[in-house]
Amino acid sequence: MWARPRTLSFTTWSLLALAAALALGAWGHWSGAPAFFTIESIVKPLGALWLAALQMAVLPLVVLKLLAAIVGAPTNESFARLGLRTLLLFVAMLIAAAVLTLIIAPPFIALYQADAATLATLRATTEIPPDAAAAGAATSWPRNVIASASKGDLLPVLLFTAVFAIAITRLPDEQRVPLTNMFQSLGAAMLVVVRWILIGTPIGVFALTYTPALRAGAGAAGMLGAFVVLVSGLLLIVTLLLYPMTAIAGRISIRKFARAVAPAQLVAVSTRSSIASLPALIEGAAQHLRLPASATSFVLPLTVAVFKINRPISTTAKLLFVAHVYNVPLSASTIVVFLATVILLSFSAVGVPDGGMAFSTLPAYLAAGLPIEGIIVLEATTTIPDIFKTLVNVTADMSAAAMLSRSHAEAADPVEDLLAEGAAS
Repeated sequence: MWARPRTLSFTTWSLLALAAALALGAWGHWSGAPAFFTIESIVKPLGALWLAALQMAVLPLVVLKLLAAIVGAPTNESFARLGLRTLLLFVAMLIAAAVLTLIIAPPFIALYQADAATLATLRATTEIPPDAAAAGAATSWPRNVIASASKGDLLPVLLFTAVFAIAITRLPDEQRVPLTNMFQSLGAAMLVVVRWILIGTPIGVFALTYTPALRAGAGAAGMLGAFVVLVSGLLLIVTLLLYPMTAIAGRISIRKFARAVAPAQLVAVSTRSSIASLPALIEGAAQHLRLPASATSFVLPLTVAVFKINRPISTTAKLLFVAHVYNVPLSASTIVVFLATVILLSFSAVGVPDGGMAFSTLPAYLAAGLPIEGIIVLEATTTIPDIFKTLVNVTADMSAAAMLSRSHAEAADPVEDLLAEGAAS
């Protein structure tokens, strides 16, 4: 019997589209043949249409998923107590990763100096929002959420959404449950819409990459390669720094921590999936680190579900890199608002495959005044950085569990009490 042919993955199609656009555009730039510019006139409107559809759908998706995540969370007081310290550690580590990126990334980004013609071409072929300077200067706080959304001020929208969702959790069950079901259903429906739009990602990537490659030649490929090296390097640096940090804060030797996390890291590198690494994480935590049940039964599953330390690293690097390439000014307030938005969204699982975080944080980049084309094109290069993203996530998962277990040994832990109650029942 003939074996069923293997279909190419969504990521593979996007990478092929990226490579084809770079090669074809560079060829056209070198030859100057009119046919290549005819192709540009055809694909450019397709890219603009795809971008418009994506921009229109992403913000409602983010708001609905954030509502569903907060409203649908368990309201048990014991759960709230046992999760508080874990979530506080998550936030602290996310902020630390973002600050470290802000310190390390700029000097390396400054090393990338494309020739003046390439930069001028990239800027000329990319439509930067007319209010980019205003977005980069400060974030305004309008009096209604609709005006905030229309001006691209994402953080007020998300804060209002979070406050509104928390208020819903205080309603009686007969009022809260229908709203929870409605938000979850609307979020699922909106996710279907976004997935329909993402089907066109290979076409969109080709359209957005072809024009810069045609106008700038091989310089466009050099820019993408520089970004891949930058992000992968930053993720690897943070991964290595987690070892001494865990040894100090968790009172565990670096060698013992390395032995415990190594099997999960191998799974992470081969599968690019934190969820697939969970069994190896639990086994390593129990066998090599002798972590308590609160770590293996609660902290580790929670970290895999909601804790993605790669996000403030990769998104901050992308923010700084695109701003450097397209010469978009970034004020301190813009960077703070961007990081607050990214950290808040990192706890809301959007569930979009193959680069979903970039699409869910797309409004944050736009609010900072960055051109959407630059963000989408860089997102197509994430296959190699994805390996390092999963590696740092899995390492941080084990690190968080080890550090929380130290505080568990020094103070009464409500997690253990709840787990004991569950075992008794």
